[in-house]
Amino acid sequence: MPIRFFEGVREEQRSELRERNMERRFYALAAAVREHEARVHRASSELDPRDAELYRRVRQLCGEPLTGEQEVVA
Repeated sequence: MPIRFFEGVREEQRSELRERNMERRFYALAAAVREHEARVHRASSELDPRDAELYRRVRQLCGEPLTGEQEVVA
């Protein structure tokens, strides 16, 4: 279980810190998915349907427009 230190942080600031940490983690995860997508595209022309769904959902969650290919899958 991770240890979190909030010493010196006022109670009303803790939720803001948690929210920023969650945002950082989400964007780090999204970046990792994008790296995976690039690596898969370089290695093979065939895309696993599960990977395609993951890439589509990450774009959707990040508010990015879907490509024509992804709109067909959606």
